[in-house]
Amino acid sequence: MDLGDVEYLWEELDFEDPDRIDCVRTVVTQVCELVELLPRGRGVRGFKSDHCRITFRNP
Repeated sequence: MDLGDVEYLWEELDFEDPDRIDCVRTVVTQVCELVELLPRGRGVRGFKSDHCRITFRNP
């Protein structure tokens, strides 16, 4: 699958569909080498982009 296919899949996602997780998972596994969820610290409940480290695949 090339990057154009991945972009198309992402744009066609129906975010109202409860079964969209399979399509999201496919797109993420094609684009990302590694996704790390980092510790948030004591008492932190919300999510911030600082709590996630993404390593992208080389095209």
